[in-house]
Amino acid sequence: MRKTIRIGLLCAVLLAGCYRSDPAAEQLPEPEATPAPRMQSYTVPGLTYGDVAKKANEIEYALAEERWDDLAALFAAETDASSVKEQWFADGEETYAPAGAAPIFRDGCIGAVVYLSGSSGVREAVIRMNEALQIETMECLMRPPFSEPESSETWTEEWIYAGNEPKITGILTLPVNEDGEKEDLPPVAVLVGEETDDAMNESGSNSEFRKELAHGLAENGIASVRFNTRCYEDPRLCDVFGYDLDFILSEDIASIFHSLETYPVNARQIIYVGHGAAGTMGYSYVYHHFEVTGGLVLINAPFTKDGVSLFTRAAWLDASVSEQITEALEDGNAQQDTVIAGYPLSYWRDWNEMGALKYTRYVAIPILIQQGKEDRIVTEAEDYENWKSQKGSNVTMKVYPDTGHDLRDKDGTFESLYAEDIADWLNGVDITKKKPEETPLPSPSAVRRP
Repeated sequence: MRKTIRIGLLCAVLLAGCYRSDPAAEQLPEPEATPAPRMQSYTVPGLTYGDVAKKANEIEYALAEERWDDLAALFAAETDASSVKEQWFADGEETYAPAGAAPIFRDGCIGAVVYLSGSSGVREAVIRMNEALQIETMECLMRPPFSEPESSETWTEEWIYAGNEPKITGILTLPVNEDGEKEDLPPVAVLVGEETDDAMNESGSNSEFRKELAHGLAENGIASVRFNTRCYEDPRLCDVFGYDLDFILSEDIASIFHSLETYPVNARQIIYVGHGAAGTMGYSYVYHHFEVTGGLVLINAPFTKDGVSLFTRAAWLDASVSEQITEALEDGNAQQDTVIAGYPLSYWRDWNEMGALKYTRYVAIPILIQQGKEDRIVTEAEDYENWKSQKGSNVTMKVYPDTGHDLRDKDGTFESLYAEDIADWLNGVDITKKKPEETPLPSPSAVRRP
């Protein structure tokens, strides 16, 4: 459930992303016109945050100026310039300009996230350093481009803003009728991705997951909201506030629920749709927010005994960590800033409150659990079968034969049946009795095209 495994970089769950950007402006702010710093060696003990920030800035300019020999000299292990260049240009050569650097200096983790802007988007380098500020690992990847509202014959999109300043940015997708006009107050789904650093279109490793799901839902009469997380929009903001699940995710989801009354949707028929771990977390969100009455949808969601186990699994940590954390949480004398497996105990406590099984007996709204049979991350044999133990009269469960974790079939095509089934389920259709070759009657709220 991670885009990549950043070995040794304990803060990566919170810090991978790019700066907040005004949708009408450039994707990243223009870099300040400062001279490129010279490479320096840091071997003295007692490093400060400023030391790490300065080193991050040096790496940023070295990458932009393609000084591969200087960069190779900064690695702890012997590294040649050509290998550094190859890693940076793995997907084709391009010229990049400095766009910012966020130092990481916390909980024994030293490193940086460096951003450079090019014509094809923003390139990111996630770096781990040792105490001498030598590079131990450097992982390079392209950030997803900032999204823009789109439109088609069956749906239209507009910006939506929610949360405290600086507000997070989202896109509201609205179904339109045959005359090209917006549907009158359609039900609305809040789409939540499976990672805390997702851009609004993506979920986990798939950069188009929520966008395609939003369009599929709109074609079946359901509006939706997808949004950038705090850790995508501004990793340094997350770094200042530390590990705080409310700040980086929960408060923004709540703000979106509350803001929907000001948009042309039916705020009395809100559906929470969560992918992966976000699906499991949905039980807690709908339990604490009575305004979510339309339903709860879990797409390829892991079944875990508690919230600690959920985060352990989502962060690819050893399963034995869960027992250690549980013991610490039960210890009344444990300090909140105690660090276990790279995360403070306070953060583990936040996640402990997200355990689905604490709330399953209290959530009475309609629940839909969708599972791809070809999912190799969240499996039918274990997760889906275990969800059956929580099945009640308000729960519908369905397996999709040829789809994987990101709703793609074997050919890589988005499986639109997921969205269609959500609409039909919402309107009382028994989707478990639909045959694959059947084309059911349109849902009352659906707008379909031949």
